Amino acid sequence: MIKNLLQEGFTLKNRGHYKRAIEVFYKALEEDNSSTELLLEIADLYYKMQNEEKALGYIEQILDKNPEHIEALKLLEKIFIDKNALPEAEQTAKNIYCISRNLSDLVRILKLLNKQGKFDEIFEYNIENPDAEIYLEQARAFYNKKEFEKSEELLYKALEKEPDNQDILLTLGQVYYARNKKDKCIELLNKLSEDNENPELLNFCGAVESYQGNFKAAKDFVMRAIKLAPKNDEYYFNLANIYFKQGDTTFAKQYYNHAITLCPDNRNYHFALANLYYSEKHYKRALEELQDNFFEANLLKAIILYDTGYLALARKELNVLAQEQPDSPILLDYQERINGELGIN
Repeated sequence: MIKNLLQEGFTLKNRGHYKRAIEVFYKALEEDNSSTELLLEIADLYYKMQNEEKALGYIEQILDKNPEHIEALKLLEKIFIDKNALPEAEQTAKNIYCISRNLSDLVRILKLLNKQGKFDEIFEYNIENPDAEIYLEQARAFYNKKEFEKSEELLYKALEKEPDNQDILLTLGQVYYARNKKDKCIELLNKLSEDNENPELLNFCGAVESYQGNFKAAKDFVMRAIKLAPKNDEYYFNLANIYFKQGDTTFAKQYYNHAITLCPDNRNYHFALANLYYSEKHYKRALEELQDNFFEANLLKAIILYDTGYLALARKELNVLAQEQPDSPILLDYQERINGELGIN
């Protein structure tokens, strides 16, 4: 009897009839109320029906019976991720890895650490014989820390193990882009499959098209990325940059402001908008966007002082900044200009 119920339940589940499948598994559970696998099927069905509270109730019953039930823990981890409860998801992933010791389970921990910005913790794991996915997450951590050379080295190691892995190739492309390796970006684009459902890939394609001056194609790619991930502030920023390169400051302002709305503390977004206002000679608006303790922002402030005729103040600010970056070409150029205009050798 229970065998027939299980067959019926799995058939209904595979056909997407989740509610009816649950009813069948309930009947099976009446005959075997100790089965953690039946409880897991019911929990998974409730999860698929987006009733996470019910799913959690059944997961709790499973873990009461068997605290090391890996599949139940994995479903619990998924629910935490869906709820954006990343610390809880991380702890659950660590519990899974302590039980399994599988590299695939360790990868999930590293992904969660990357998502939370805990980049240094990724390198606390002493991993013998890392696979491609381990190298990829380590490389992403270095990329996020802006240590692009180290990221690139690890990505080459990852490609030795999986030369056609699209995630590795895409991340390598992002590193090339960050390192201003234009030719490498263009070359790599030919190795990436066209995936209309991958916003990161679409955004990268947009960046490469922008490199080549193909602004219409670039905008199309990034707009498609935004449609798939409308809360990603970076995509709006990249779209604003494309419009700015085209000289369309109206749309550039709109998308810079959209990026700032989504991520108000990102000083690079404010600086880009300030630079746009500066290009329009709207100095007051530019200064309002510039944040302190940021070399490029303070340099632009000094340049605005120069442009508005405050030569002595501009010179003073530039001298202070020279202690931080004495070899900055822009800084040296403006120092020379000001000294010339003031008659200082």
